[in-house]
Amino acid sequence: MTLLQLTLKNLSRRRVRTALTIMGIGLGIGAVVALLGLAWGLEASWTDAYKVRKTDLVVRRSGGGLIAQPFPDSASEQVAQIPGVSQVASLLTEVLSIESVPMMVVSGRQWQSFLWENLKIVSGRLPTSADEKVVVLGTLAAEMLEKKPGDKITIEIDEFEVVGIADGGAVVENGAIMISLPLLQGVMQKDKMVNFINVRLDPKSRDPHTVSQVIQQHIPGCRVDIAEEVLSQSDGVKTFKAMNWGTSIIALLVGTFGVMNTMFMSVFERTREIGILLALGWKRSRILRMILLESVTLCFAAGIVGIIAGIALLKILTLMPWMQGRIEPQITIELLSLALGLAIAVGVASGLYPALHCTRINPSLAIRQV
Repeated sequence: MTLLQLTLKNLSRRRVRTALTIMGIGLGIGAVVALLGLAWGLEASWTDAYKVRKTDLVVRRSGGGLIAQPFPDSASEQVAQIPGVSQVASLLTEVLSIESVPMMVVSGRQWQSFLWENLKIVSGRLPTSADEKVVVLGTLAAEMLEKKPGDKITIEIDEFEVVGIADGGAVVENGAIMISLPLLQGVMQKDKMVNFINVRLDPKSRDPHTVSQVIQQHIPGCRVDIAEEVLSQSDGVKTFKAMNWGTSIIALLVGTFGVMNTMFMSVFERTREIGILLALGWKRSRILRMILLESVTLCFAAGIVGIIAGIALLKILTLMPWMQGRIEPQITIELLSLALGLAIAVGVASGLYPALHCTRINPSLAIRQV
C-alpha cells in the first residue's frame, strides 16, 4: 500500500469528521475567493472603463474614495496647457438612487469631448447639444431601469427623456447614465464643478509619469494617476482591499486551528497504530510525511470545495442590484491558483506540529496503550 493510499484510507475512517473539517476550511477558502474576486473585479471594471475611453491620465482631488470630491472645472484649462497633453475631458460622476434602482452611476460628461466617442448607439441617438434635457443609458442601465428611447427618467427632482441606449464597451460604462456635464452640474447644484479630468497624451510626449508630475505642480491639491493605476491608488479601494484581506486571513486562521485540532485528535486516536508502525521499522520521517500528507490532502479537498463555493457566491452577488453595472467579479486562473495555494499552505501549517509530535512517540509505550 502506498503512502497516498494509506492517507486516503485514514481520512475515510472518520468520514463525518473529515467532511465537517473540509466544509469548515472550505468556507474560509470560499470567502477568500469571493472577497478577492470582488476587490479585483472592482479594480478591473473601472480600469476597463478608462481603457475604452482611451484615457492616459486621470486628475482628481487628493484623498477621498472611489468617487472623488469635486473641484473647479477651470483646472481643465490649466491641464490643457501642459506640454505633452493632447486632449482633456471634464467629468462629474455621482452615485445616485434612480427610481427603483438604489445605486447607479450618473456620468456628467463634457460636451463634444472624447468621453462620448466610445459610446456605440444600440438604439436611439446621442444628444444634439449640451443643453438638450436628455440622457443616454448604458445597456445594463437600460435593463435595470426597464427603459427605452422615448421614456422618461427622474434624476433627483428633474425629469429627462431617454434618447439612446449605448454600449460603452465596459461594465462601468454600460451600467451608467450618460448626461451632458452642464445638466448634471445643475441637477446636483455643483455649478462649474467636476471630480475627474480625463487626459489624453500626445503620442510624441514625454513619459506619462513625468507629465503627471508637471500637472500636480501646476494644480495644487490635486493628484494625477496613470489611468490603469487609478483604482489601485485610491484610498477607498485600498481600505476595501485591506478589509477583504483581513477578513480572509481571519477565516483562514480559524480554518488552520480547526484542521490542527482534527489532526491532533487523529494522532491521539492512532497512537498505538503509529507505535506499531515504528516498531515494524517505519522511519520517523515517513510517519511525519504521512501525517503532513493527510493534512494537506484534507485542505486540498477543502480548497476545491471552497473554490466552487466562492464562484457560486460571486455568481449570486452579480445578481444583486447594488452590484449590477458597477462591478464584474474577477474569476481568473490566478485567483483560483492563489486560493488553492492558500489551502495547501493551511494544510502544511496545521499538520506540521501534530506530525512533529508523532515523531516523538515511544513505540514501546504506544503499543501498550489501550
